[in-house]
Amino acid sequence: MRHKFSKSNRGTSVNLLLEGDDYFNHYIHLIESANDYVHLQTYIFEMDEFGERVHAALIRAAQRGVQVCVLIDKIGSLNFSHEAEESLRENQVLIERFNGFSYKRFFRMGRRLHHKILLADANHAVVGGINVTNSNYSLSSGQHQLDFAVELQGPVVNELSHYCQSIFRKSYPKKISFKGIPLIIIDPSSNDVILRVSINDWIYRRWQIAKTYSRLIKDAKKEITIINAYFFPRRKFKKELVDAAKRGVKVRLILPKISDWPSYILASEYLYAYFLKHHVEIYQWKKSVLHGKMATVDGHFATIGSFNLNYTSYQQNLEMNIDVLSTKVTQQWDEKIKNLMAQGCEKIEWSSFTRNTSFRIKCLRFFFYIVLSIVANLSVTLTYQEDNNKNKFYSLVRLCGAVFFFLLGVLGAILPIMPGTPFFIICFFLIYRQVLFIKKIRM
Repeated sequence: MRHKFSKSNRGTSVNLLLEGDDYFNHYIHLIESANDYVHLQTYIFEMDEFGERVHAALIRAAQRGVQVCVLIDKIGSLNFSHEAEESLRENQVLIERFNGFSYKRFFRMGRRLHHKILLADANHAVVGGINVTNSNYSLSSGQHQLDFAVELQGPVVNELSHYCQSIFRKSYPKKISFKGIPLIIIDPSSNDVILRVSINDWIYRRWQIAKTYSRLIKDAKKEITIINAYFFPRRKFKKELVDAAKRGVKVRLILPKISDWPSYILASEYLYAYFLKHHVEIYQWKKSVLHGKMATVDGHFATIGSFNLNYTSYQQNLEMNIDVLSTKVTQQWDEKIKNLMAQGCEKIEWSSFTRNTSFRIKCLRFFFYIVLSIVANLSVTLTYQEDNNKNKFYSLVRLCGAVFFFLLGVLGAILPIMPGTPFFIICFFLIYRQVLFIKKIRM
């Protein structure tokens, strides 16, 4: 899984897609038009109306001789039934659940397949934040949720194909041979769009998306617009946004008013006061569930994908964003964002936000902020990254974590206010992981 993408791909076309009936129909059309192979990798695959259509299209593709590979996340797709999985297998569809429980993968259990990719031959790729489900209909009064993807054509599809093959090969329990991927070359003068595939994958210490966000915010001169579904950023990122606003950059955050995780909204709203106080504009999308992840900077750069600005995406998930370096495309997307803001956004004003909020809501915001902060800061996923002999930081984190959880276990064993056994178990696994690391070095 150490595949490295090119720094950029010139001459690749890119089209913005929004979730809705047109998107669902086009998605099915891409599967049905494939002649050689289909790769589908997604966090959630549910057998609702859209999921059933995709399921049937995958079977039809396999029946006509197309190699169909499906990788779904073990946790995200818990609702994907074994019956649906078996019907795919019976029709020669290769399907696997990503990172299921295994003693060999115990220390990677936090790693989740969160990106959403569909590849149809070497001709088309769809990458974004849209899962194979339309279940959020019921949460938004019949309105499709606001979510984004991009359809790609050109050489970048070749790279994505190789990448998806490597992920699937590592996840699939049997040896597998893939159909060849033809090389596509496009005249660079045919299009001025430059694309870049960015990855976040904590196992291999790849934080390209997070670093891209930080670098662009630091370099921004005029305008930053961020649309994000589960907004709970790190302290460093919050400061970078505020610093950009202080130097005169117009910073706009478009966040959800309706969500499948209401607690996330409350925790995010606790941060509003900090941003509003420092002249960061906040808008809430109120027409439907907001699930999209998108940003534009200075009318020249845009990024769309699966990456949320929260600790789960930073530290645990396998994420993918498509970066677009094009003035023409970015300005078109900026116009689309402005139209969306006019149609369904409510601007949050400092005075009304602080004055018209009940004491109960303020308490709930603080409570869920504390809960998410504890979960984020006690996350031990970083202690399970692949180690090397040059970096002893993670060894120190493991040992300090083991001592901390051991003391909590002792406290729990003495006092009746909390159980001690779970903390002893965590302490044991941290020490066990460190012993394995030391043994690996000595070998």
